[in-house]
Order: sequence, then C-alpha cells, then structure tokens
Amino acid sequence: MKITMYELLGLVKDGKAPKIIKYKGTLYEYDSGNKFYFNDGWSLYREFPENGNCLNDEVEILEEEKKIPEKIEILSASDILDILGIKQTKYQQKAMQNLIIYLQKQSKKINEIIDYLKSKGE
Repeated sequence: MKITMYELLGLVKDGKAPKIIKYKGTLYEYDSGNKFYFNDGWSLYREFPENGNCLNDEVEILEEEKKIPEKIEILSASDILDILGIKQTKYQQKAMQNLIIYLQKQSKKINEIIDYLKSKGE
C-alpha cells in the first residue's frame, strides 16, 4: 500500500506507524524508542533537508496485511467424545458435554465476528 510522507507522519503521530516502509528504494524500519524510521543508522529525517518538498512523495508500506481467519469447524459433543475415545463415567461425560457446549457457543460467536469482518471487507 502506498501513502504520502505527510500521511505517514500522521500515522507516527497517532501511534499507528507501520513497522517497515520503503522510500526511494530504501527500506526503513520503525524504531519505537526514537519514534521514527531508520536504515543502518540513517534516519528518514535526512530526506527532509535534502528533498525540501518530500511531504507529497509516496512511501510504500511493506507490512503484511492481517488476514481474516477461516471459520471454526464446530463438532457435536458426541463426535468429540467419540474422537477422544476415552471411557468415562456418566458424570464425566456430562461435564465434558457441558464444556463442549460452552466451546461451541464461543466458536459460533467467533464465526459471527469473522462473517462481520468479511462483510466489511476488513
């Protein structure tokens, strides 16, 4: 993704600075201690005096975009108990079934969130 140097400075100001950028063919990495970009000890600030009007120059953000995970497969309680193949008392089976039902509900909520994010194109 490409943005202007001006937009990059806004991201730095807002605490949303991308970790790695490319400017004029050079890679720069964000240093959270100094709150700016460096390459082999050289700061991106050096571009400002050398290139007076660089605020409109394009900067490429090289971070990997976060991908929305696939939905969680939800198995039935009896399928999970069969997979485990462990002989259990009726009390243990009931406790396991309650745990599985709880996990199924949580998985459904996560799948709803995934659907929502995909519908928004995030």
